[in-house]
Parts: sequence; C-alpha cells; structure tokens
Amino acid sequence: MHSHASTTRVLSVAMGITAAFFVVELVGGILTNSLALQTDAFHMLTDVVSLAYALVAVWISQRPVNLKKTYGYYRVEILSAFLNGILLWAVVIFVFYEAIQRLQQPADVQSLNMLIIAIFGLIANGLVAAVLSRSRNHSLNLRGAFLHVVADALGSVGAISAGLIMFFTGWYQADPIASIMIGVLVFYSSGKIVRDSVNVLLEGVPGHIDLSAVERRILGMEGVKNIHDLHVWSIADTNMCCMSSHVVVEDQTNGKELVTKLIDILNKEFGIDHTTIQIEDESYPKAAHEH
Repeated sequence: MHSHASTTRVLSVAMGITAAFFVVELVGGILTNSLALQTDAFHMLTDVVSLAYALVAVWISQRPVNLKKTYGYYRVEILSAFLNGILLWAVVIFVFYEAIQRLQQPADVQSLNMLIIAIFGLIANGLVAAVLSRSRNHSLNLRGAFLHVVADALGSVGAISAGLIMFFTGWYQADPIASIMIGVLVFYSSGKIVRDSVNVLLEGVPGHIDLSAVERRILGMEGVKNIHDLHVWSIADTNMCCMSSHVVVEDQTNGKELVTKLIDILNKEFGIDHTTIQIEDESYPKAAHEH
C-alpha cells in the first residue's frame, strides 16, 4: 500500500524541481529575449499546477467531512483547475500575438545562453519524470502528473531545437515558430483540464463511465422490471463517483438483497463509490421532472 506520506513526498520533490525551473526558464527567456523559452516556462507552469492538484487531492482526501461540507473539499481542486486552465489560455493568446509580431520583425536572441537553459530545462523534466515514474501507478493523480511532465519534455525539445537552429544559422524566426508549437501544447494540456473540470462542475457523467452500460447491467438483474431517474456524477475528477436511481421490481423481490448486490456490482465493475437506490413497485408515484 502506498502511504499518503510517501505520495506527498514524491509530489513535493517533483513540484519543487519544476517550480524552480519555471522561474529559471522564465527569467532566462526574458534575459536572452527568447519567446520559446518563456513559453516553455509556462508549459512548466502547467506541470506545477497539475502537481499542485495532486498534492491538494492527497491533503483534501484526509480532511474530515463536516455538516456544512457533506462531500468534503474535493470540489476546491476542480474549481482551481478550471480557473488555472482559463489563465493558461490567456497566456497562450499573448504568446501567439507576440510570436506573430516576431515573425514579421525578427528579434535577436542570445541563442547560446538560451540553448544552455533549455537543455537544463529538459534535464529538470527528466529528473521529475524519474521521481514520479516509480509511483505513477499508485493513483490517477500521480499518473496524470507524470504524463504532464512527459508532454512537457516535448516543449523543452522544441526550445532546444530553436536554440540550435539560431546558434548555427542565425535564423531568428525559429524562436517564434517554436513558441507557437509549445503554445499549442500548453493549449492542449490546459484545454483538457478545463474540459474535465467543466464536466465535473456541470455534474456530467464521468468520462470512464458508460451510462447505458450501467442501465443495462441494472436491468439485467433478476427481479428488476424497470429503472428510471438514473443519474451518475462525480464530486471530483477521480474521486467520489455517485449514482442515484429508482429501480422498479417485481412483487416478490427481496429489496435488501438486490440493493446489496447492486452496490457491490456498481462499485467493482464501474467504480461507483456512493449509490442511492430507491426500490419501488409499479404503483409508486413519479416526480414531474423524472426521466
């Protein structure tokens, strides 16, 4: 069993290295006048953010539920993910605008210094990936953070390529072209954060659950005649998946036995942790807005 303490330690080390290199790349990008390096720094910031979520999720999962927050604090993580994704989109728009200006009027870049910083950025990514790789299968959060860092290595490779081209050919347009490519990577990774968080906030069906398969599974149970008002949602991206439904059963069905079986099946086969099932016969009234 992977303890909370070791997960927290792994994430803290990874986040520390990434945050330090975000600062190094950002300052280095400004000093060497390299837009690609500045963009790669913001790509590293997306890693800092995803590692921070993973850390917050570990911390939140240990916080007690209280009478005002019956689901605990999981949604804090989702809300901050959404806001961060929007912020990163704003950064990408600024980068694209700046890159277009530079394509029209190339700016001198200190290519050798930029190249050195970009190489160190790639080494930092490698270190973080190594720290996370041993633990990546222990939780979805850790796995997500690991994949983020691997994708970020592509950003560093892009910045290194631009540095090499500029150093050997003096073709300074390579810098804005690389920054646009890295910007697309940032847009893609932050886009997924926004999409997933919006789905959770709108109480959408979690991505890993097929609602029609859940319905078929319940209808296939012995004694079940019908099902209505079926809802599946989650409180956080990977935590606390909930389901509620009304199950219409045949007269002689043992309701307690059926609910016990359903709770077990829904948890094992679909990963639904919280189930609320109302057992009823056909004469039960239906609410106006049920479906």
